[in-house]
Amino acid sequence: MKYLVLGGLSALLLSATSTPGVMAQSNTPNSVVNTRESEALIEPFQLVYMAYQGYFEEQGIPSYTGLIQAYNFGQVDARDIVSSAVQANRIPAQILNDESYINAVDNFLSDLRNEGQG
Repeated sequence: MKYLVLGGLSALLLSATSTPGVMAQSNTPNSVVNTRESEALIEPFQLVYMAYQGYFEEQGIPSYTGLIQAYNFGQVDARDIVSSAVQANRIPAQILNDESYINAVDNFLSDLRNEGQG
């Protein structure tokens, strides 16, 4: 099962990098857009993968299957991961107000969960 999850994450990473225009259209405030352009923003799929690898354990986000289980039981959600990334100085605090970014993180978490069940 671990190989399925890792294989799925690899496929997810490859598919996400082959579609660069996904976040081109956004209804975010100009300040968030400017922040995104001026800083190297971590894409939502990268953020989920970082959480899966344990980058946010110090902020209370479990890694690997613990992350999937916590997500399944409603103990961790997309906003928790985004907040942890802000606390770890991985992304700017303005992203907490970017619902499209948080929704994308949630979608990738859901994909991760579905890969783990396969």
